[in-house]
Amino acid sequence: MKVLMCTDGESYAEDAIRFGGRLAKAMNADVSILHVRPPISPRNRVLLTTARKKLGEWNLEIPGVDSLIRAKEILTEIGLTKTAPLKEEKVSRAFRVDVHGATELHLIGLRGEMVRLRLREGHPVNEILEEADFGDYDLVIIGSRGHKGYSTHFVGSTALRVSDLAACSVLIAKNIKAENTFLLCTDGSRLAERAEIIGAEIAQKMGAKMTILSVAEGEENKEEAMQLTRRADMILSQLGVNAEQKTRVGRPSEEIIDEAKDHDIVVMGASGSSAVKKFFLGSTPLKVIEYGECPVLVVREKRGKISLQGTN
Repeated sequence: MKVLMCTDGESYAEDAIRFGGRLAKAMNADVSILHVRPPISPRNRVLLTTARKKLGEWNLEIPGVDSLIRAKEILTEIGLTKTAPLKEEKVSRAFRVDVHGATELHLIGLRGEMVRLRLREGHPVNEILEEADFGDYDLVIIGSRGHKGYSTHFVGSTALRVSDLAACSVLIAKNIKAENTFLLCTDGSRLAERAEIIGAEIAQKMGAKMTILSVAEGEENKEEAMQLTRRADMILSQLGVNAEQKTRVGRPSEEIIDEAKDHDIVVMGASGSSAVKKFFLGSTPLKVIEYGECPVLVVREKRGKISLQGTN
């Protein structure tokens, strides 16, 4: 499993790094930490080129490196990277510029996994999407301030847009409390079935309890929703995960948000809605991310190269 964690140096991003580090450690995953700094003006380009030569010395004056240093410290605190006798991380490769324009440093993980610290320059959404795409990651983890209620139709936050456009699964980490209870949402779709498997694997590795939720939009659909929870429970049982089953009636996003108040993480499949439908009606995952109060893991199948047009 390959995990990409994004940081901008803020406290909520550091919380996301801690959370993602614990998840990656449980999953024996390869990890990359990414910081995206604003574009450098042509006037400062020559100075930046000179400064890059000193990246191996962790020069704090270079924009973005301090965020990566803090992320490195967090990974060491939770035991994700190996430590030498002097408590210094074992480095397998010095800072260098790779073929995709990112500057990176390689560390060695606790079980031999690769841990990479990466620095990119440009628009945050574009750079995160490009990194996720070319790096062939299975999961992107991005922190959020936890603000609710902002319109996403024309502006949107980095976290929301990445969750909607990424070519792999995305975990929006906000208001992090613990990882003890997972709420798995199922609607019988193909991506919901994938979410059941991924969610069960992560919950099992992290020692978390799981609740399966299906929402019927009317009383006449309640039996169908109950069948979906029973089917999901059978899949989880085969994977060695015990779960509680719950069924609600109402608008899916509203019922999921309400039920999630008693859980630490929501797991759900990505929306299959068209861009036009999502513009006018919104998608259930985006609504849960925007208005919910806990981290949300949106599961999707990895797809091919994405277009970055229209993300500015």
